[in-house]
Amino acid sequence: MVAPLQNESQLNRAAWKRLKEARDHPDPEHLFLLSLASWGLDNGAEGDWPEKERHALQMQVDGLFGWKPENVMTWLLTNPNGPSKEEQSGSLLWALREASSPKNAAAVVLNVIWANQQAENPALQPAASELP
Repeated sequence: MVAPLQNESQLNRAAWKRLKEARDHPDPEHLFLLSLASWGLDNGAEGDWPEKERHALQMQVDGLFGWKPENVMTWLLTNPNGPSKEEQSGSLLWALREASSPKNAAAVVLNVIWANQQAENPALQPAASELP
């Protein structure tokens, strides 16, 4: 069960607002950020991940639902290739609020998850021949 404190954070409240805007009814037992990411995958959100890796992203999102909420939040906001946790949190909050639609807000969360997956798994990083 998610402690009410987890879903009362500014980030999760912003995700909840985007889910409500999409007329989705998120389960309060789950982190709203994860619910938004899952909703985005189910509704065709597109982001920084290659289409061929969509399944890996889906598996990561599904797996995160089994983590302790505080561990999910720590993992989401501590990409070793990113700025400080506070900056990552602030950037994510700003992007969630400024996204033009719930689907774009979901893509923002999914991009964070994808970036963290890449940081942890070199096999998911693009080959030099795939870089622009």
